[in-house]
Amino acid sequence: MPAAPPRLEVRGLRVALPDGRVLIDDVSLSVAPGEVVVLLGGSGAGKSTFARVLFEPDELERGGWDVSSQRLALDRDDLGLVPQRGALFDHLDVAGNLELALSHARAPDPVPAGGAAAPPDADAATWLARVGLDEDVARRGTTVGSLSGGQAQRVAVARVLASRRRLLFLDEPSVGLDPHRVRALARLIRDQVAALGISAIVVTHDVALAAGVADRLFLLSLEHRRLEQLFAADWPGPLEADGVDVAVRGHWLLALEAALCDHLEEHGETPPPRGPATTRPWWRRAAARVEPVTRPFAVAAWALRHLPRQVVRRPRDAATVARRVAAQTLLRPLLFYAIVSVLIGYTVLYVVSQIGGAGVRPDALLRQIGGAHIIALAPALSAILFVAASGSATNAWLGSMGLGRQTVALEALGVDQRAYLWAPAWTTVALAYLVVASVFALGMIGGGMLVCRSLGMSDPWPLLTAELVDPRPERAKYTARAIFLVWMYAWGIASDVVAKGSAPKPDADAVTRGMTASVVSCTLWVVALELLTVVWVLR
Repeated sequence: MPAAPPRLEVRGLRVALPDGRVLIDDVSLSVAPGEVVVLLGGSGAGKSTFARVLFEPDELERGGWDVSSQRLALDRDDLGLVPQRGALFDHLDVAGNLELALSHARAPDPVPAGGAAAPPDADAATWLARVGLDEDVARRGTTVGSLSGGQAQRVAVARVLASRRRLLFLDEPSVGLDPHRVRALARLIRDQVAALGISAIVVTHDVALAAGVADRLFLLSLEHRRLEQLFAADWPGPLEADGVDVAVRGHWLLALEAALCDHLEEHGETPPPRGPATTRPWWRRAAARVEPVTRPFAVAAWALRHLPRQVVRRPRDAATVARRVAAQTLLRPLLFYAIVSVLIGYTVLYVVSQIGGAGVRPDALLRQIGGAHIIALAPALSAILFVAASGSATNAWLGSMGLGRQTVALEALGVDQRAYLWAPAWTTVALAYLVVASVFALGMIGGGMLVCRSLGMSDPWPLLTAELVDPRPERAKYTARAIFLVWMYAWGIASDVVAKGSAPKPDADAVTRGMTASVVSCTLWVVALELLTVVWVLR
């Protein structure tokens, strides 16, 4: 019977930054079915870069990285990810994280000989039980923030197992775990690899985890940026396997630690070699410069394309994201918008009532202005406040998902983030603004009624709402302008917020910059639309 093809085969992989620094040079690796391969290395050795080659190749290309290889054989539908610290989806509870993976899972493989694979209809609790978590964790409503570090890592492992990927990539899975939990994690990985007949790549600098799980050990050398196999002829196999003698385990732990420390002592300060800087074609450079301008339009197009299919095929996913965004953009700040709009409506009419001077009745001034101030001010003020408060909240949430690698984890489960995140978020932000604009107008009416009542005017409601519901013919164009602006602001703000929130976030500062950029850009084009439409109406 011919040998099964490798789950991953890489030959001659080279990765260089746009400035020419070479992070990986001529790396070759093959991972067989049922095998656990460990990649060790110091900080800056290129371990995370190797993960990005597998999971984020398009982003590397857009960033101007130089990535080339003689061969990169990989079925991306086989590839699953356990990011650092788990990257659990914080808008879902623990059971929801597993159910999302199950709803996008591959078809189950045949049960391996001697294995104990979960049945095709296994639920979230079954997969959590496989990684040693009890039914209390699987109970509906258990938040991911309530988990300990070890529990979060096991949930992340259960999530990727539930997606039935054949090749797991675990990126520093032992970060933040104590020695006991590191050993437990090593045994968990070994047990599930054997039971499900899958393979795994573990990237770590934790000697105990590496020795506990590895069939083969590789060092990503800081000296020449290639993989060196450690103890190729002598390595006894995973030290957390049954029957490994305590003395044998201690010997190899010390040997592995010595090999890693010796390498870091000698080459830990070696900078990456520098080659020629990457020169991108002019059209790529031009596209990169205009991308911040075009991205909101692309997001709107993607959302319109994916939303109908998402609502029809996966209504639960769409509703989950929509609820989270609605809470951020509408439910939590709604009282704020109501209070501010009442204050503005009151202040504007109060000031108007006091500017007439001697012999001018305040109520006559108010009857003359009516509700014109509402259709003039409500669209612009509500839009600027909305993008600063509600838009920033959604922008920060989307940015934190990118920064915490939750979006990469989504894609690794086979979930298209454009359909899952962008489409419902874009629609919900737009609809939330339409509600906020209506609340803002009602609040301004309410504030104006307080002024009218204080002046003894009867029936202020018809006076303040006439411009909205029954404008005079010569003033109908102003009402039409207000309605047009509210409609434009809704979809424009939604596109800008989702575009800037979902843009790549290399660090925490990028999240803040994305929020600020969205507020600034939306404010500028709101002002521009206000001026242009005034000129058009008064032409």
